[in-house]
Amino acid sequence: MTTFETLILEKRDGFAYCTINRPDRANTLSRQLMADFNSALDEIEVDEDVRIVLVTGAGDRHFCGGADLRENASALGDRRPRSMGRDFMSRFEEIPQPVIAVINGAAMGGGCEIASACDFRFMAEEAKIGVPEILFGALPAGGGTQRLPRIVGMPKAKEMVLTGRHYTAQEALAMGLVTGIAPRAQVMAVAEAFAREIADLAPHSVRTGKMLVQRALDMELGTGLLFERRTILTMASPEEAKAAQEHAMAKSGTYKNIFSKA
Repeated sequence: MTTFETLILEKRDGFAYCTINRPDRANTLSRQLMADFNSALDEIEVDEDVRIVLVTGAGDRHFCGGADLRENASALGDRRPRSMGRDFMSRFEEIPQPVIAVINGAAMGGGCEIASACDFRFMAEEAKIGVPEILFGALPAGGGTQRLPRIVGMPKAKEMVLTGRHYTAQEALAMGLVTGIAPRAQVMAVAEAFAREIADLAPHSVRTGKMLVQRALDMELGTGLLFERRTILTMASPEEAKAAQEHAMAKSGTYKNIFSKA
C-alpha cells in the first residue's frame, strides 16, 4: 500500500484501489490530490500485474464533493478554469487498464467528472450525483460538458449541465450514467465482481479493446474500421495468441480455435 498526502493506493489480486483520502474536506479536489493521482497512475500504468483500477472515496458520505474552493481564498470570486498540471481525468481514459468508479457517496461537480472519465461506474443507492456548477454562475471545467453527452446523450447532458440538478442512483442508472447500483455496504463488492469478469480475460485483448473503443468517437467510421482491423491483426504476439487461446478453451470447451491464424 502506498499512502500519498491525499490518496491511498493499494494493490491486491490484480486490482489497484485508488481511494481519495480527504474525508474531512468531503474528498474535494485539490492541486495536491491531482498531483497524487498522477503519481499513482504513473505507477499503475506500467504495472502489468494490475488488471483493473477501482477509484473510490474515503468514508461513507462523499465520493468526491467537487473542487475545494477553500484551497484558494480568491476561488469564490474567480470562476476561470485553473491549470492543474497534467490532466489526471484524461489519464483514466489513456491508461491501458479499465478504470471503474465506485461511487460510495456524493459525486458532485468534479466528482461527477472524475466518474465520467472512468470506463464504468457503480453507485451506492444512497448517493447523489450531478454537476451543479451553473447554480453558482460557473460551468463544469473538468470535461463534464464533453464526456456527459457521450455517456448519456445530448438532451440529458444538457439537462444535467443547464439545471444543476442532483440525481439519485436510480435516476443515474435509468439514464445510463452508471453501470449498476447497490446499497452502500455492498457497492464495492458488486463492482469487484464485475471487475473480476474483465480481469479474468486475456489482458492484451482487454487493453486493446479499451483503446479501440476509446478512439472510436475520434474517427469517422471508415477510418475507424481500418484502424480496428490493422490493430487486431498486430495486437498479439504468438505467445499472447496462444495464451488467449488456452484461456478461451479453459473457459468453454465449445470455443473454436479462433486464434489459429494469428
